[in-house]
Formats: sequence, C-alpha cells, structure tokens
Amino acid sequence: MIESLSELVSLKFVWMALLVSFLVSVVSGVIGSIAVANKKVFVAGSVAHSAFGGVGLALFCGFSPTLGAMLFAIVLALFLSWADRHFGDRLDSYMGAIWAFGMALGVVFIDLTPGYNSDIASYLFGSIIAVSDEEALAIAVYDVVLLGFVGVYYRQILGLLYDEAFCRVQGVSSVWLGGVIFVFIAVGVVMSMSVAGLILVLAILSIPAYIAQLFVASLRAMMVVGFALSLAFMWVGFFLAYWLNISPGACIVLLMCVGILISLGVRSILQKEV
Repeated sequence: MIESLSELVSLKFVWMALLVSFLVSVVSGVIGSIAVANKKVFVAGSVAHSAFGGVGLALFCGFSPTLGAMLFAIVLALFLSWADRHFGDRLDSYMGAIWAFGMALGVVFIDLTPGYNSDIASYLFGSIIAVSDEEALAIAVYDVVLLGFVGVYYRQILGLLYDEAFCRVQGVSSVWLGGVIFVFIAVGVVMSMSVAGLILVLAILSIPAYIAQLFVASLRAMMVVGFALSLAFMWVGFFLAYWLNISPGACIVLLMCVGILISLGVRSILQKEV
C-alpha cells in the first residue's frame, strides 16, 4: 500500500498518467473551444459513441482497436461535415443516427469475434493509468499537428465560426476547412478515449471550454483557459480518485460537473454586481 504522496509520484505509471492528462488537456482546450464556440459539442459526442463501431470492427478483424476507432470516427466525421453543409437544420437527427449505428455495430462485431472475452470497459470508460508509451507519443504528435494547424489558420477558423464570408474573402474554402475541423474533432475524441473512454469523453471536451467561455471573450483565450482548467481537473481528479479508490475517469468528470455549477454561480454573482 502506498502511504505517502512522495511514494505515489515516484511511480512511472503516475508520471505517465500526468503526462497523458497534460496532452489530452491540449485537445480539450483547443478542440473543445472550437466545438463549444461553433455549437458542435454533440458532434464530438456522436463521433465518440459511433467510434465504438470501429472498436468492434478492429477486434473482429484482428487489428488495433484504437486504429479502428480512429478510422471509423474520421469517416463518420466527414459524413457529418457533409450533412452539416447540406442539411444543417437536421444535423441533430444525423448525429443521433450515427450514434446509435456505431454503438450497435460495435456490439454486433464484438459478439461475432471468436473467443473474445476481454473486458471492454476500458474502451467505454477509459484507463488513464494503462496508457502505453506509444499511445502517449501518438497524442503528443496529434497535439503538435493540431497546434500547428490552429496557428496557421486561426483567422480563417474565426471566420468559419463567426463570419463565413470572411473565409471566402481570404480565399479559403469553408467546405475544406470545415471538413478538416470535423476530422480534428474525430481524432481528438479518439485520443481522449484513453482518459475517459467513449462514454465520458464528451465532458472532457466540452465542460472546460464552456467554463472558459463564461469568463473570456476571445477564442484564443478560451483555448488557453480551457486547457488550464482541463489540466487542473484531471490532475486533481486523478489523485482524488487514488485516495478514494474510485475510477479516475469518472472522478475527473464529476469534478468538472461540480466546477461548472460553481462557475455558473460565480458568473451569476458577477453579473449582479455589474
């Protein structure tokens, strides 16, 4: 039994969990802010749940479940991007459909997988203490690509979110940019599965960004504050989960829910004072 904090932080898996939390917080801050600002949070949710179909397909075919989830999520994200352009007023119906389709397909493929009897809870609820070095490296590479993309196309992303005509003036296709953003959301969702799984990932990608939106005005500030909040929630939640002997992913999300309630209260008080 580990009795002190110093003993706990001396363990490799703890440092790996803290590192992965940092990397996923970058995803939460950037992708979460874009999704919240563009009112596309449930796109992330539908992609997360539909990605379970890719997990089942990968297990059935005998390759990496993470790769299967990512490929499946990208295809469905591109479909949602197309549906958003052509049937934007009915996008929620498409999201609900692929949400159910992916989950059902995943269950069917797992049922058909010969001899498969492993616990699928880690795909549904995450396992931050079991993230491999290769998975951490993949998230780090994704973060670098994501930050580079946002750095180069920040003004165009602002235009797409708030003034699509600006994109046309800049000579950037909103169709191309919107599709790329949907793909980044899909990949970010799969990367975040290591912390909270398919079930809880929506909270990690939306709550910190939403709290940030309550107090800051610019998208850049939302990303920075969302990242800091996500990291704080994850680190505190990780250690709290250890002391309480509960699931880290669920503990992190519960802390985020408490945080959003406190933030709404603080925002209400500040507005009354003004």
